[in-house]
Amino acid sequence: MLRALARHRAKVRRGPKALEHRGRYSTVSRVRLEDGTEVAVKWNHTRGLHRAIAEGLRGSRARRAVAGTARVHAIGLAAPRIVAWGERRSFAAVRESFLVTGFVTDSEPLPAAISRLRGARAERRDLARRLGEMIGRLHAAGLDHHDLKHSNLLWCADATLVVLDLEALERCAWLSRRRRVRALGQLEAYVRHLYPWLPKTDRLRFLHVYLRHAGFAAAKRRVLVRGVSRWADARIRDWGQRIR
Repeated sequence: MLRALARHRAKVRRGPKALEHRGRYSTVSRVRLEDGTEVAVKWNHTRGLHRAIAEGLRGSRARRAVAGTARVHAIGLAAPRIVAWGERRSFAAVRESFLVTGFVTDSEPLPAAISRLRGARAERRDLARRLGEMIGRLHAAGLDHHDLKHSNLLWCADATLVVLDLEALERCAWLSRRRRVRALGQLEAYVRHLYPWLPKTDRLRFLHVYLRHAGFAAAKRRVLVRGVSRWADARIRDWGQRIR
């Protein structure tokens, strides 16, 4: 793990082009180990004393990602394999944490996959069906991903969907309609924003499969769908205001 972290930090020093992702509070790189294995290294940066103490109480992002991965695997869904993880603490505060996972080869982020499949209707519909099933199974198991954006989903060559950033996964005793609306509304907003050409039938296919797997009461489905549409409308308006 120490060698993987050293190589990751060397890539951070080289700049954003050497990284898979660079965010405000984390960086991700692709690293090759001595035995030829490729791993993804995620370094979660320090975010101030208040956040450091909160993570000490709640669990670091790396620790939560390990727990989230176990929960996803337990219901038969795909997530990157955990190789190693660690934290740097000062008493009760988590200063930084590290996560090393197997690099998911032969895959592409969902936005790239959907754009590539613009003219491949059958494969695109299969993707919509599998996405609806995956999110439905997560919600049926009481699992809520707080950051369910398209870039946190990978579409693999074998037609498997892999979910990322599992530190954002929370186990709920009861998954409320509000949580479902937020998760589905975020996905819907990204669909409308990124793929305005996508037929409405593909979006409806996703929702139909989701509702079949999510364990949501049939009598309340119409209310859920209306809520998702309104949530997506509000998010898109918010994006427009930020751009202006």
